[in-house]
Amino acid sequence: MFNSKLTRMAAGAAGAAAMIVATASPAFAANKTVDIGHGYMTFIDDGDVFKICDTQADGKGVYGAVFYNSYFTTSGYERVMTVSDGGDSGCGSKGYNIGNSGSYTFVICWGKYPTSAFMDPTMGEPCNDSGEFNE
Repeated sequence: MFNSKLTRMAAGAAGAAAMIVATASPAFAANKTVDIGHGYMTFIDDGDVFKICDTQADGKGVYGAVFYNSYFTTSGYERVMTVSDGGDSGCGSKGYNIGNSGSYTFVICWGKYPTSAFMDPTMGEPCNDSGEFNE
C-alpha cells in the first residue's frame, strides 16, 4: 500500500510540474502574421524570414523590429533586427535565425520603428506585436 501511494503522489507531482512548464513556455514558431491596417509583417518559419509589406499609398512606410529575451540573462528584451517597407513596389524582407534559448517577439509600426517588444493600439501607438514565440 505504501508503494502504490508513493507512486500516485510521484505521478501527480510530475503531472503538475509538466503543466507549469507547458503554461510558462512561449508558443513555438510557425508562420505568424501581424496586420496593422497600413501594412503587415509575417514571420516565415521555413528559413526564419521576416517579410514586411506597406499596403497603403499614404506617404508613410511600415517599420518592423524583432526583439529577443534570453533565458540565461535577466536584461529583458533587446532589439536584434529591423526591417522596413514603403515607397516602392513589393515588400521588404530579412532573415534572422530564431533559436530556442529564449523568447522572441516582433512588432510592426506605421511611420516609425518600434521602441519596445510589446506595443499595441491600446497604448496609443500605431503598432502591434506578435506575442512571444521561439523555435
